[in-house]
Amino acid sequence: MSEVSAGTLVVVGGWGVRCEMLSGLYDGWPGKTVLISLDDALMTACDSVADVADTLLARHPEPAVWLGWSLGAQVAMAAAARRSGAVTAVITVGGFPRFTAAGGWRSGMPAGDFNHFATGIARDPARQWSHFLWLLVNGDKGERRLRQQLRPWLEAGSPVSGANLDKGLEWLRLEDQRALWAESTTPALHLLGERDAVVRPWAGWSGIAGRHQARVVSGMAHWPAGQAAERCRQMMAAFLEEAGGKV
Repeated sequence: MSEVSAGTLVVVGGWGVRCEMLSGLYDGWPGKTVLISLDDALMTACDSVADVADTLLARHPEPAVWLGWSLGAQVAMAAAARRSGAVTAVITVGGFPRFTAAGGWRSGMPAGDFNHFATGIARDPARQWSHFLWLLVNGDKGERRLRQQLRPWLEAGSPVSGANLDKGLEWLRLEDQRALWAESTTPALHLLGERDAVVRPWAGWSGIAGRHQARVVSGMAHWPAGQAAERCRQMMAAFLEEAGGKV
């Protein structure tokens, strides 16, 4: 296997979610896996998505495939944009170049919806965070089963303080990586949930880079688990096999 399709996998989690929730994507990876949650320590030390990417590159400079989920997708893409040689390929799941709606970007969350959610986090972070976790499985083809799988994570509570949940929301509000993604020269696969209630699939975006693929995963909501995670792993394997012969 090539350097792209084997070796280290760096997994970057999303807003307010433990990276271990993504185990359905990395279980069975043939090489080393590095799990990174956007936890209090990392969020407190950084003031932007770019800061997180630079911090992680300093910690993990060896060549690796970077897998980012949700907000972690922006971290992975920012790391790839540094062209340090550390990121050989990127896989994003439930990711986005921009989270909130803007001119020319209809797939983002409308400002009113986002502001309502942000107000809820400011008033009652624990309750609103729980609401967000339920939203992760909303609409999934296997939603009933995934709701049972989600309960232990809900009971564990948020791994991030209210202040850092607020900070992460500001990143989601402001970060716009459309130009960065369009100009990327790193091979990338973007997997989008057909039934995602958090991020609408944007596979038809005309700005996607030439070395990128965007695919919609049938029946998947925002959280890649169960059968949806298995389909993601199959797509990941095919992409990495193909990318391995082209870098």
